[in-house]
Amino acid sequence: MQRSAWPFLFAGLLVLTFPRTTITVSAQSTGGEITDSAVSLTALRTIDPCGLVDASTLGDLGTLDGTNASGLDGCTNVVHDAGGKRLQVDLTLGQSIAITNNTSGAIQGLPLIVDDVGGSQCDVTALTSTTPSLGITAGISYPGGDACGAGQTVLTKVIQKIHSGASRLSLPPGSAIAVDLCTVPDKTLMATVLGRGSESSPGGLHRCQWSGGAANGYLSLDEIPVPATGDGVTTVDLGGTTGFQKLETNAGKRCTISWLQRATKASSGEVVSFLYNNYHDDAAKDDACGKALQVARAVLPKLPKA
Repeated sequence: MQRSAWPFLFAGLLVLTFPRTTITVSAQSTGGEITDSAVSLTALRTIDPCGLVDASTLGDLGTLDGTNASGLDGCTNVVHDAGGKRLQVDLTLGQSIAITNNTSGAIQGLPLIVDDVGGSQCDVTALTSTTPSLGITAGISYPGGDACGAGQTVLTKVIQKIHSGASRLSLPPGSAIAVDLCTVPDKTLMATVLGRGSESSPGGLHRCQWSGGAANGYLSLDEIPVPATGDGVTTVDLGGTTGFQKLETNAGKRCTISWLQRATKASSGEVVSFLYNNYHDDAAKDDACGKALQVARAVLPKLPKA
């Protein structure tokens, strides 16, 4: 339901209040899995998050101070309200949600979760998937203001934009942004590497995780600085592409292999990573990097090419 901010004067300062007009529902009352195709993982994967928190979304809250992308699925913007108070919005698409049975109502037809963190901070989430539990989260920092109310106002406009047609990320040749990473590795290979019983599940828009076997695996894509050697990172051949490998043995055995999928700027780009994580008692004898290398070499040829 559409809400608006109402100003009033308190001690000479202009204060914005945000009336709570949500409808009591639960995730279960949606009939199980959420079926809104506009907020499916496929649809959200290519949306430009910064286009969702621009002046048309935040302008009514005050004066915008700057937009900064947070990887491929997030964006931060800062607003100074009419009283001079600073309001920061951290928007994340495909946020992994730990608890889904504590819904606070509904927002634009989606189950709503409001987490009043305290200290003028609030996380407001529209649940977009129940299996796995994922959502669109507006994290609000608003000292001296109504953080949860502002979050619901922002999130309402964000979802309205998504439903009406949000701006999209650029997808030049070689980009893996639109790829469902859970569909890339062969199931037989993952069962061999990670152990029988390993099942995949999205951990976000650009992340897939495998669990239930002898070890866990995580395949992810992000726009970050290009991998480099140093601090325990060495190079490895991925079949014509240079991979960057790091072994960690502090607790169990973890090995991460990363490579540059596509350069986007002078020192950053789309980077794909596979993490093999054996945290069991037998980890000391495990060839973590050898197994991570198997997956990396199998995944790379299946991704888009420039």
